[in-house]
Amino acid sequence: MEEPTLNTSLEVDGQKYHITAVFLENAVSIFIYDETPRLGTLAISVPGTDIMQASTLYVTGSSDAHFVRMLGERFATRIRKLVLLSISLKEISNELVMKIMQKTEQLLFEEKNEK
Repeated sequence: MEEPTLNTSLEVDGQKYHITAVFLENAVSIFIYDETPRLGTLAISVPGTDIMQASTLYVTGSSDAHFVRMLGERFATRIRKLVLLSISLKEISNELVMKIMQKTEQLLFEEKNEK
């Protein structure tokens, strides 16, 4: 059986960010944080289909709601599973989120699809 959890880190513009992911048959939980593991803005995203757009339910937090929604819906639609996503970053920007999104997709989804 393939390992259901992944703890890894990535570097963006000289700063280290951490990712913890739990892969289930029908869902993926992803926690993105910068220093210590911490629950941040949390949402559940449902993948989009041909007839319905992806959608997001916020569970807690609102400081990074826009970013959590954007990443959650993209990840959910890409892997066609529910995505529970938490982001806890001290400083966040559109540019940083785009870089984290690209690197996270490479680390988590392209690697999983190859196996």
